[in-house]
Amino acid sequence: MRKRHEAVQCLLNITALVTSEPIALSYSLSLSSGEIVKVRASRMIRWDRKSSRFYTQKPDKAGGPKARLEYATCLSEAIAGGVLWDKEVNINALCELIKFAVLVNFNEEAVQFLMKSKNLQIFEEDEEFLSAAFP
Repeated sequence: MRKRHEAVQCLLNITALVTSEPIALSYSLSLSSGEIVKVRASRMIRWDRKSSRFYTQKPDKAGGPKARLEYATCLSEAIAGGVLWDKEVNINALCELIKFAVLVNFNEEAVQFLMKSKNLQIFEEDEEFLSAAFP
């Protein structure tokens, strides 16, 4: 129970920053040959766990199903990876659950069905924790 609540608490402690542009990232790697390889990339979402900052590009609501699926996928990967960074074996399962929840706009009945279909439940102590966090 304590581990589950710690995982959720890290979500409650983040600062979310929204931008209209993709988040630009750059990496450099020094090779043993002395060569430096530089890579630039852009992402829709980035979670910096150390600073508790969550950067997200504003979703394109007019982009249609592909844009919605892309955003749901990026969001679910960032959250699952951030919450379960130390339990890599569980990341994909949580990622899929979050992705479907995003795609159904977190509709309570749809999420309950999804959880039931995956043989998942929320424990009473978790309900109490969530009720206290979101009065």
